[in-house]
Amino acid sequence: MFLTDSGITSYILPVVLGIGIGLLFAFRKNSKSLKITYLSAEDFRSNMRKGQLVDIRSKDEFTKERINGSRNYPNKEIFQSLHLFRADQPVFLYANSDKGTVKAVAKKLLKKGFKPVYVLIGGLDNWPFVKK
Repeated sequence: MFLTDSGITSYILPVVLGIGIGLLFAFRKNSKSLKITYLSAEDFRSNMRKGQLVDIRSKDEFTKERINGSRNYPNKEIFQSLHLFRADQPVFLYANSDKGTVKAVAKKLLKKGFKPVYVLIGGLDNWPFVKK
């Protein structure tokens, strides 16, 4: 009498749909904030002093040639050293190219709250300026 079949569907269905849609909005990822920004060599060079410059190549490659002022954290070693980074400053990453490991590291840094993260287009192989 009080809750008939039509009464249940007319009240419960909208409530369940409303809760479901609300949860979707509450837990969706903000895809804009998790985007890697790729910079040309010129833009990278003109802005890299405004943040933390990180080379994720091997130590041997780093000692042979690097961008002046960069710190070396080979591959995944960067995640064991996050306490040395400032979350309030941008991170400028580079490797030999802009694919593979540097992309994976950039995504992980974004997920850990480091924003923005910039990657050098083409990596050090495309760096036209003087290297140290």
